[in-house]
Amino acid sequence: MHTKVSDAHRLDGLRVIALLKFGKALLLTLTIFGVHQLLRPEVSSRLYEWSTTLTDDTARDYAQQFLDWATGPGFRAIGRAEWVTGGYILLVLVEGVGLWLRKRWAEWLVVLAGGGLIPAEIWELFGTSTHKPIVAAALLLNIGVVCYLAVQLRRTRGTTSH
Repeated sequence: MHTKVSDAHRLDGLRVIALLKFGKALLLTLTIFGVHQLLRPEVSSRLYEWSTTLTDDTARDYAQQFLDWATGPGFRAIGRAEWVTGGYILLVLVEGVGLWLRKRWAEWLVVLAGGGLIPAEIWELFGTSTHKPIVAAALLLNIGVVCYLAVQLRRTRGTTSH
């Protein structure tokens, strides 16, 4: 016997994108937590001790320069970055919840916010990024999400909800 899944429980494109948003928020939260741990003096000193054991001179120099920056002038910059990232996490969660609830405003929000990131992602891809495959994957995913939602918005134009 085949039963029809109600709209409230159907996993469609909006809900898949919402799950991606929730995953992104989780990864950003874990990143903030990890970076915040660097600000603790005992963690910084253990990392500095570890960096002295590195056999690659370049890796050791980069690690020690980063730790010097993070415990010195970078301390305040990291704190500000945590606040900005926290605000971005809030935006991503609002997008995700709105999409999960199939709210039209959330589709518009994702199209506008995601579309606004595309130029920066292109700049990063063709810039000096050392993580080009990751940037390219993020760019393609973002373009796919924005295009899907733009088509969805156009298709459902004039309706109150879908």
